Amino acid sequence: MDDCTLEKLVVKPGKLSPNFQKNETEYSITVASNVEKLSVDPLTSDSGASYCLRFEGGGGGKEVPLIEGAVVDVRIEVSAEDGTIKNYYIHAKRLSAKDATLSDLQLTGGKLVPSFSPDVMYYSCLLPCNVANVTLKPVAPDPKNVVTVCGEKPWTPTLLNVGETNIPVEVTSADGSNKQVYSIDVMRKQVPRYVKIVDASLAQKYECPYSLSPIYRPITIRGSDPKHTYSAPNLEEKTRTNKVDPLSGMPFGKDWKIIDYELDKQVASTVAKIPLTNGGFSSEGKIGALAADIAKCNISPTAADVKDKFKDTQAPINHTVQVRKWEKNLHKIFDETDVTKLRGAGAEFVEKYFDSLPKPGQSRQWTEGESPLDHLENASFFYATAIKLKPKDAYLHMRLGQVLEERYYAEDLFGLKKEEEAEALPSFNIQAKESSKDEECAAICKLRGVDAATAPIALQLKAIDEEYHALVDSGQGGKADHVQGLYVWKSKQASQEGLAAQKAQDEESPLGQAYLKYMDALSLDEAKAIYNFHVGRLLVIQGNFDDAVKRLEVTLNWNPSHQLTRFYLGLALALQKNGPGTRAKETIGYLVEAMETLLTENTKASMTATDPREIESELHSERLLRSTNVHLLRGIVQLGCLLQRNSDVKDCMSPQDVFHSSALLAAQILPYVARGDGYKQLEWVLLESHAHLLEILTAVKDNPNTSLIDQRCQRLSALIINSTLPMNEALLSLQERTCQKLVNIQPCNSHSLYLLGLAQFAKYENCPPGDKAKKIMEDTLASFHACIDMEGKPAGGDPPQKLTEQQWWQDKVKAEEEAKKAEEAKKAPPAAKPGAGGAAKPGAGKAAPARGGAAARGAPAARGRGAPAAPARGGASVRGGPATRGGPAAKAPAGKTAPPAAGKAPAGKTSSHTCEATPPKTSDKATSEPAKEPPKEEPKQEAAKPAPTGPINRKTHPPRLGLARAYRAEGNMEDAKKYYNEVMVMAPEVHDACIELAEMLAQSDPKGAVDIYCKFPISDPPTFDDGYILGEIVRLMMKAESYDDTRLAKNMILYGKVYGLAVLEKYVKILEAKFKNKLLQEVYAGVNGKSVDDPDMQAFFKFKCWL
Repeated sequence: MDDCTLEKLVVKPGKLSPNFQKNETEYSITVASNVEKLSVDPLTSDSGASYCLRFEGGGGGKEVPLIEGAVVDVRIEVSAEDGTIKNYYIHAKRLSAKDATLSDLQLTGGKLVPSFSPDVMYYSCLLPCNVANVTLKPVAPDPKNVVTVCGEKPWTPTLLNVGETNIPVEVTSADGSNKQVYSIDVMRKQVPRYVKIVDASLAQKYECPYSLSPIYRPITIRGSDPKHTYSAPNLEEKTRTNKVDPLSGMPFGKDWKIIDYELDKQVASTVAKIPLTNGGFSSEGKIGALAADIAKCNISPTAADVKDKFKDTQAPINHTVQVRKWEKNLHKIFDETDVTKLRGAGAEFVEKYFDSLPKPGQSRQWTEGESPLDHLENASFFYATAIKLKPKDAYLHMRLGQVLEERYYAEDLFGLKKEEEAEALPSFNIQAKESSKDEECAAICKLRGVDAATAPIALQLKAIDEEYHALVDSGQGGKADHVQGLYVWKSKQASQEGLAAQKAQDEESPLGQAYLKYMDALSLDEAKAIYNFHVGRLLVIQGNFDDAVKRLEVTLNWNPSHQLTRFYLGLALALQKNGPGTRAKETIGYLVEAMETLLTENTKASMTATDPREIESELHSERLLRSTNVHLLRGIVQLGCLLQRNSDVKDCMSPQDVFHSSALLAAQILPYVARGDGYKQLEWVLLESHAHLLEILTAVKDNPNTSLIDQRCQRLSALIINSTLPMNEALLSLQERTCQKLVNIQPCNSHSLYLLGLAQFAKYENCPPGDKAKKIMEDTLASFHACIDMEGKPAGGDPPQKLTEQQWWQDKVKAEEEAKKAEEAKKAPPAAKPGAGGAAKPGAGKAAPARGGAAARGAPAARGRGAPAAPARGGASVRGGPATRGGPAAKAPAGKTAPPAAGKAPAGKTSSHTCEATPPKTSDKATSEPAKEPPKEEPKQEAAKPAPTGPINRKTHPPRLGLARAYRAEGNMEDAKKYYNEVMVMAPEVHDACIELAEMLAQSDPKGAVDIYCKFPISDPPTFDDGYILGEIVRLMMKAESYDDTRLAKNMILYGKVYGLAVLEKYVKILEAKFKNKLLQEVYAGVNGKSVDDPDMQAFFKFKCWL
């Protein structure tokens, strides 16, 4: 009687969505453009019920007329016998013949992001690295639509590039008048192993500047010359806040990013092989196909048998378990006394921590008390309270240590932060953990005339060292020891151990607190291997490698099969001051095992579609085998170093391939971690890997591949310049040596000279004032000027004089000449007359140059640049500088020795040695003949000297900016101003020149500073970078009370548009006090994008009493 439902609902043509169910009342259907009518045939559940179709323009019948390109709503009114009514709705869409959309799109083995919608045209998809092709399944609603995938029929497999592949799905409307393209970017995960391209020239061409492996998802910088291409993840990470080319330092232009699909395709078709940790290689094949068989590269590592090996190792524990102040502050649970329940609650909060960790692309905002750090804090409360009730439970101490250590990694690697309230616990006040020592260091620096807020670490350490020696000299030994401790503490900021080493020893840091809890656990149960392991591991983090070795050996005595203990022992042995010594091969075995295990784990992960940004749901201390564990990567670098020194080790990857692997691993993980301590240590790994590979290249005598050396030098220099590492002696020295090698190969290349100038200026900035600093500044200015002088000239020929006059160049030339002489002496034949005795040997050995030895020495020095005129006057002249400066020495009269700095073996000196092995008369004749040769031959050499060749050096602004900064640092403000102005003319969009010049003028000439700022071309709309300049203009003009200057209103408006009206509040109060109502009206109206006469504005001005 009251059943008003339908049992069936049939429509023709087409199919309802969703499928019919009697309790579902809303349906939709889409039909082809040529369907004019829709047949609707309902069947009621109750034979006594009735129905009626109602739609716009009609009703009653079973056929519904459809309108092309429109939706017709059909209502089916079902009436039961008792009068109860129920409505069903069908939304019927007849496609337009001009419609070119899809109704569905799927692909095999992957998931579209975002989910498919007919109106969304762009999608991405992440696939495992071993997926070589993909099949797209597009569905068009109209059978008359023509659909193609990459120009082929749908469901045709598409071969994927090794990185990113763009797959266009083109849809043509039924009448052929309209086309629409859906674009799908399919990305394969990066291969986690170093892929070695077989062809050396292609390997160099396709090498990523960061990873030194084949480029992954290449992005080319538009307009870069030479072409600069980077792996997408690394470039995107580096350019989030700094929109400049990392290699050239040039700012990006409009639409600077080119996703280079064609280059990706070329890389995929390049033949390569994968080095294996056992010294072998995978089968050769195209890179795109190699990834499909990546699992075959996994090798079961050989585990060293260490049973009973360390049974005699003694590592006494000198530690007392105590409840420290910070731990007392964690006793926050007062309503529970059951240790088991407290322990369980702590574990629950750890699980909540994992659940609340941000997913890729997810907003990092949580409700109060529900952030990941809140959950870790609560977990620490429960574990600390459990320890209070059961202080002898070693496991509870370890568990609290693990939670505290996770707190450190959550902030350092994941970038999670928590706003601290006034009553926040000291144990979690991360800002306070180093404040006392930092303040002491800053105070000492101030006493020594160094501003710790701006001075580099090298100068701060110099000031602390001076204070230490002053205290020692004055007999204040106690204070001197304290200052020495501060020096050691501060110096770790500049070491590879970095701030992590400091924090692991600092009781106010979660990492230092974790170490203490591990020590508490160990003190309570010395025989437990896991407690020994965590203590040994934290000792490695502290940089206390000697103690770490003993503690880890004890761990292996208790548990010989613990793999990560073997690794950390190997790392500690390698990092000891004197290295592993006689235990080198043992160390290599431990490190190789860990390297293969890590690569195998990464390979397995790469064969899943899991986003690499996703944070793993395991405590770091419980799963240390991950790429974010920087010590694993440091171990791989140390492995490469040990293999270099132990060439007799067999069945192991070559040192070069090891360093390539460490560079790849670091480059792969850097884009996904926050810029904390771990990030800096990863940068160190990357720099070390690059540096070792460069050293291997340059160690090859007369290496013909100078272009690769040049490329590697430029890339290493760019890495150093763009790193976040604090400058120290090691880094400064590496930067300078790298640039010197680069200039050695390309002494006439203006960019190489510019990089050398940068390296020298960095050294100057970290050098205390004095003669040494003055000399460094002279070289800095010379290099920048040499760079500018070479602009517009070929990047070949003789080195510029401003380069050859630098001491390092002269020392290099002298060393090369001495090495060549020594080599010639070894090659020289014995004396012709057997009876000549001892006097014949020196004569014979040094007479070689007179027989053409000088020409032979010239060839190696050319380094592939082709300078045939030089050999007649000595090898070094081929390099450039000595040829011009050494000319007079070559022309020296007989019997006179050329100046040592020229590095020559003059004719006079050669003939005098010949004289020793011959009778006096012959000697005189021999001496007189060579003396006439230089004047005769010199003109011929100059005439035969080829014109400089090579690409023309372009005129650029970076060397002028470098000169301006150098002159400013030197105190030469006039020249600094000159070059800043040149930069502003050449590259007006560069913020730095404008800001630095204005800052230089602000104290003495604030009006001039405003004029400089106003020259900068502000973008429309203004950017956040522009906002700083706008703010400075407003600040200076308000300070000068330039209220009537029309530029004030203009810049206040732009400033407010960038940062909002809040930034103008303090200026508004000043203007109100000065009754500058007209100016205020103009500014407020401008920021709101309205005219002053706007009614809303007028009402506001009246309210503010500005009218």
